[in-house]
Amino acid sequence: MKPVSELLEIEDSLYDDFVRCGIQLCEERLEEQDRDWDWYFLMQHHGAPTRLLDWSDGALSALHFALQNKSNRDTADAQVYVLEPYRLKDRIEALPEIEMVKQRWGRYVENHPFHKSREDEWEYAYLPSDEEDLKELPIPGVPLLLHFPHITRRVAAQRSRFIVFGTEPNWLSEHVANTDSFIKAITIESSSISGLRTELRDSGVT
Repeated sequence: MKPVSELLEIEDSLYDDFVRCGIQLCEERLEEQDRDWDWYFLMQHHGAPTRLLDWSDGALSALHFALQNKSNRDTADAQVYVLEPYRLKDRIEALPEIEMVKQRWGRYVENHPFHKSREDEWEYAYLPSDEEDLKELPIPGVPLLLHFPHITRRVAAQRSRFIVFGTEPNWLSEHVANTDSFIKAITIESSSISGLRTELRDSGVT
């Protein structure tokens, strides 16, 4: 795997190119100012690599994605991960690192008048940035749960929510391993998968 610093550089270059060329993929309102997150979410939904992890607040949608690529000959069980988002969000935002992020964001806004209307929007510190900006405002290590409007029909149909990762690639997997984790796994036995896929299809979940 490439070093995190190199991955961030690649991501920023892809993000700039997507914003420049992706107008054909978006709704008109994404052309408005201050739509940086919308472009990032749209990148994710069109297959560009990002630090975003999609999850859904629809249980049947989650089950569909857990089963969709399982063939009838696959003997491995499937997993659906269940997340308590608000409790996890509160835990993350109580970390000392997040307070440091807010302080750095405040200093960054003071030095960059363009962001003057965003004093309280410290989540912007997680967006792709060039090398010069990262020296002043490094991307945090811990991930963050995001709750934003559904910007496309596809996002709305999947009832999508997002986790944006920071620079610590193992943070979420380590959290899952904790006994007090707010993420639990439900195992779907392989023998049940075919029948469940049929039931999902008959229920209109495809």
